[in-house]
Amino acid sequence: MIALRSAAGRRKAAGAIVLIAVGLLMPLVVGTGAYHLVQLEYIASMLMIAIGLDIVTGFAGQLSLGPGAVFAISGYAVVIFANHFPTVASLPLLCLIGVLVAIVTGLVAGMPSLRVGGFYLAMTTLFLALLVPSVAQDLSFDGADQGVSLISNIDFNQSPDGMTLYVTTIIVVALVGLSAWALLYSKLGHRFLTLRTSEDLAASLGINAYRTKLLAFVISSVPAGLAAAFYVFTQQFFTPDSAPTDLSIYLVAGCVIGGFGTVAGPIIGAALVLGLEEFLGSLNEYQGIIFGVALIAVISTIPDGLVATPLWRKGLDLVTRKGRKREGPEMSTAADDLYSLRGLVHTPTALSAPATNGTRPPAGPADGPPLVVKGAGRSFGGVVAVDDVDLTVRRGTIHALIGPNGSGKTTTLNLISGFYRLDRGCVELGGKRIDGHGAALVAKHGIGRTFQTPKLLTDKDVAYNVIVAADSTTRTTAFESVFRLPRGRKASKQARKTALECLAEVGLADVADEVAGKMSHGVQRLIEVARVMAIKPSFYLLDEPAAGLSQYEVEIMKSVVRLIAASGAGILLVEHNLPLVLDLADEITVLHRGQRIAHGDPDEVASNEEVARVYLGREVAAVGEAGGVA
Repeated sequence: MIALRSAAGRRKAAGAIVLIAVGLLMPLVVGTGAYHLVQLEYIASMLMIAIGLDIVTGFAGQLSLGPGAVFAISGYAVVIFANHFPTVASLPLLCLIGVLVAIVTGLVAGMPSLRVGGFYLAMTTLFLALLVPSVAQDLSFDGADQGVSLISNIDFNQSPDGMTLYVTTIIVVALVGLSAWALLYSKLGHRFLTLRTSEDLAASLGINAYRTKLLAFVISSVPAGLAAAFYVFTQQFFTPDSAPTDLSIYLVAGCVIGGFGTVAGPIIGAALVLGLEEFLGSLNEYQGIIFGVALIAVISTIPDGLVATPLWRKGLDLVTRKGRKREGPEMSTAADDLYSLRGLVHTPTALSAPATNGTRPPAGPADGPPLVVKGAGRSFGGVVAVDDVDLTVRRGTIHALIGPNGSGKTTTLNLISGFYRLDRGCVELGGKRIDGHGAALVAKHGIGRTFQTPKLLTDKDVAYNVIVAADSTTRTTAFESVFRLPRGRKASKQARKTALECLAEVGLADVADEVAGKMSHGVQRLIEVARVMAIKPSFYLLDEPAAGLSQYEVEIMKSVVRLIAASGAGILLVEHNLPLVLDLADEITVLHRGQRIAHGDPDEVASNEEVARVYLGREVAAVGEAGGVA
């Protein structure tokens, strides 16, 4: 897989070079006259907005249809300043003003908008895009319908201008794209992608979903502010028509066509859409139909966008002169079969024996403070899901929570981990209450959990899925990570090292570079366990980790759970596999209809008549006859 990773890196570098070269050479294609340069500068300015849109939607998964609103407000601020203070209105100063106004706008617009999500967020941001130009038409200080023009302002000096200004614009677009790429592969980018995958997953890793969404929204506003400054400086005016409602829609369409979340994709897609809009000529009145048909065709045939096509990869391979034939035997495999190499995907050979050489760092002293649940209760409408449940999870032990379907097991886990609020009772750690503050804060108190259905970044490799958790244990700021400062680079290396160690401990060292979504169900469950290991919690909440596993995979899981407990961590295990529970657990709590009906060691619980009646039945008898219980 080293060759594959190297080829991917060369493709990214080649893609960047190709895009910059195309941008610089475009005047030779469409013309070097002032009019054509202005057209190209307009497109380049819009590409900055597309990059910002990709950050909030492609990276962080927040569907925003309002980048035009940030662009419009920043544009008016820049053009009004330039018109009132033309002698000092240099391009760098206008960029600074545009960025500052964009950040403030992003904060003001994002704080209420991001309280909702999905379709509602899209509608809220689209309303902002509709509102700004409509309001601007009725205000006198911004020129109303006529807007503000710098062309007639004799004191305004456009310097640089001509080809120098165009080259400057392309360089800034390239720098914005490079910054987005650096963000994507940083600690902050990992948080964005985790949030895009699942807010529950993000919270379980200690990531505050709302703050992270707001940060993505604000960061995505910065390119829009730059775009406003370059638009005003190159076009020398700003009117309500400069930020029409359909601008945001066309930019979203361009990002979808190119490929959201890929950096290069939105640049390519937005350039195609806006280029056609500028140069359609007599067909301009049909642009809505043309773009609509193109968008439907792309979604139907290549939903991941143009940059996900083999043609794009092969083209970049030609540019690097490192085609597949020179990559060795693995690279001769068809793209769709790359993740089936060596039989790692669908067979248990993906698993090796977990490391048992003591590499698991201590989770704390085995006699450390326990996790205590007192009188926990939660109702949903008229249904009592959990009713006055008490349990204690001690360090270095495995405490199983069992019961029939609907008995309240997963609800109890959600109450402990902060995904649900308690109606009554409390959850304490070291004598301090940790309930009522949300899942992200509970995770920071040293509570890690898995889910009934694995939550993974399915398009990323196995190691990446654990690195996003290991990031939380490193000491570095988002700025240091994004811009690869020394401490940021050190933290990145440490996170990867931690991730690989955790994967080795669950027997997945050999598949670290394989795509997680292509792994078997059993492997995916072990990836989740490794991910929890990476945050180094004091307590693990494992929600049916053996569900759907083969017997071979169950044995691996048992070894992993024992390894975790031996490190000094406490484990609360929800599981339907009774032989596994009776073999592993030090203590067992049994729930029925939300109430605790039994508690004790495996022998005590297995011999409890009430437990046998409501849940265990003949299965215990069978296990007992086989020598599993007394």
